[in-house]
Amino acid sequence: MRHDPYGEGVLSKDIPTELRRLQLLENALDPLSIAAIEKLPLGSTPRCLDMASGAGSMSYWLADRYPGGSVVSADIDPRYLDGERAPNLTVRTFDIREEDFPKGSFDLIHARSVLKHLPEREEVLARFVDWLAPGGWLAIVDGYWFPSDDTAHPEWGGVLRAIVEQMNSQGGDMRWTRRLPGLIARLGLTDVSVQLTPSLAGWEGWGEQLHEWIRPTIRQTGPTLVRKGYVTAEEVERFLEAEDGPHMAEWFGVVASVVGRVP
Repeated sequence: MRHDPYGEGVLSKDIPTELRRLQLLENALDPLSIAAIEKLPLGSTPRCLDMASGAGSMSYWLADRYPGGSVVSADIDPRYLDGERAPNLTVRTFDIREEDFPKGSFDLIHARSVLKHLPEREEVLARFVDWLAPGGWLAIVDGYWFPSDDTAHPEWGGVLRAIVEQMNSQGGDMRWTRRLPGLIARLGLTDVSVQLTPSLAGWEGWGEQLHEWIRPTIRQTGPTLVRKGYVTAEEVERFLEAEDGPHMAEWFGVVASVVGRVP
């Protein structure tokens, strides 16, 4: 198995705070995934793949939503996943870069916050399409980070820029998601749709859930960002100590929910 810079780096599941960070991210993004999937004509018995399922919230939702169907919850490190949660749920250790499923295995593939982290993202995307049965649906939810120089809050901008630099240094591309609709259309998918949701942080009621996620992420990754020279310890501390209030509102990117169907 290849070295996994994402899983072994600043967001490794060996870090004690990673489970809680993932759960906070799920709280913010599950509504977007659910909204994208609920409108799809999947019937009552779809074969579903939740790829890079993390802490498992969407796998569990799919299993509950489609009790007559099946759900494969696949992750390179499935330690947070409970395969006993539902009778139609299977947890599988799976390296998306190395392993494969038979052609036409699924009626729905959901993947969230994974492709932008993989150097092999476009190769993997093409394999997703191959794993879908005719009429099957691909639903990808992933973020696009704006250039941090545009922010009105320098105490945010430097730190958010450092996060982008760190993820890109691990083989990611935090702005790749912009290409996604065009790429899946080139792969032959039809009925392509895009829903954009702003990534907001600030005072209560303005990006509250993503705000709850971004601070733990910076707290967890901060020492590495400082050690690599992307940001100073003082900048990280100012970011973490910034008080909420009507003066603080940050729009640091968008989350794209991109859906397409295999003819």
